[in-house]
Amino acid sequence: MYEQMLVKRNKERIDSLQNLIQTENSWFAQNIKLLTFAEVNLAALQKILYQIVRRLLKEQQQRHLQIVQSEQYQSVQENVLTLLAEYDDVLREAIPQSIYILVWQISSLEKLANRIEVVDDVLDIIEWYFHHQNNEQVAISEEEDLDHEVMIDLYKEAVEEQDADAQYQLGEYYNAREGNHFQIEKSLKWFELAATQGNADAQYMLGNFYFEGIGVEESHSMAFLYYEKASMQGHADAANNLADMYFNGEGVTKDYTLAKKWFDYAAKKNVPEAMFTLGIIYEQGLGVTVDMEAAFNAYKQSAEAGYVEAQYLLGGIYLEGRLGQTKEVNRALFWYERAAEQYHVDAFYDLGYIWSNGLAGIRNIEKGIHWFKQAALQGDAEAKLQLGHMYNKGEGIARNLKEAIKWYGLAADAGIKEASEILQELKSL
Repeated sequence: MYEQMLVKRNKERIDSLQNLIQTENSWFAQNIKLLTFAEVNLAALQKILYQIVRRLLKEQQQRHLQIVQSEQYQSVQENVLTLLAEYDDVLREAIPQSIYILVWQISSLEKLANRIEVVDDVLDIIEWYFHHQNNEQVAISEEEDLDHEVMIDLYKEAVEEQDADAQYQLGEYYNAREGNHFQIEKSLKWFELAATQGNADAQYMLGNFYFEGIGVEESHSMAFLYYEKASMQGHADAANNLADMYFNGEGVTKDYTLAKKWFDYAAKKNVPEAMFTLGIIYEQGLGVTVDMEAAFNAYKQSAEAGYVEAQYLLGGIYLEGRLGQTKEVNRALFWYERAAEQYHVDAFYDLGYIWSNGLAGIRNIEKGIHWFKQAALQGDAEAKLQLGHMYNKGEGIARNLKEAIKWYGLAADAGIKEASEILQELKSL
């Protein structure tokens, strides 16, 4: 499916490029036609790269190109690799990192297995050269940022040997948002190739792409399809997401029995979110008999595994004494603090409430203010109101009308009517 889309898109790109460069460069206008043949010769692709690299070097005033022998003595591939090796520093400054890596990778190929994918990469290089060459800001890469040997080997395995693991790793490489090589379309391309060959990690990633509409049109049915394929191969996170889709009726008819089956599977593989949802299933009796003990155990297991929502919920269970548990404020504090460490806003608020009201047996206004402020800074309107009350009443601290007015004002701005009314009274004093 994606391959057909890529073929169509590549043809459109080639037609567009031919129109663009017809008047600018007759050599490229003629040779770009090589990309439209049913069987593209690797040497033809490398010939195009060779011309681009030479022109880039000339634009950088690198006139000493006699190191490259004529093509009758050297292969095109050797010519390109020689230029890349000899003028690495110059090219690194002249080419964006993503394009720079592609030139190295394509030039290093010895055979051509995935023609469509390589043509797509060559088109990226040509389009950059003719569209952005003069106005793109090029970031110079630090030497340690690029491991050419690793990248070249990975690309060759993915293209020449059609290695699914290598294809998946390339998908991950282009999907890394923290780097400057993030390209969602390329990530999608390599995940598609790996998924077609049965790579479960790639199938899981495609499920995420389709579920969230990343690089593709949002489709819950396609997300379900890929999650199911990965789950059948034992992918724990895919199993959890598949269970979620059954649980919520997304892309498939709602089915609590199948949801629980896959949540059980994911939970056994230590997916904390699955444990948490099993707690909801047992507590609410969704497709099963209500079981408070099983619900509590599932929530606790999830909390101990580090899932923040379970940690917060467990705090509430101990604070209120629910699900057959004895009310224990100190245990509630423990789990609220674990959730707060992961910046759970409601945990900030509840910690402020517990300390300011002395629910743990000791009233600590300073701690109460600290936690309410943490919640308020994250936008919690009720926390802003509570801070207004504390500074207005002056219980346990000196009364501070200036601070009270500030926090009531912020609460009023957030839409709390009570804060607006008190604010008017204070301003009229």
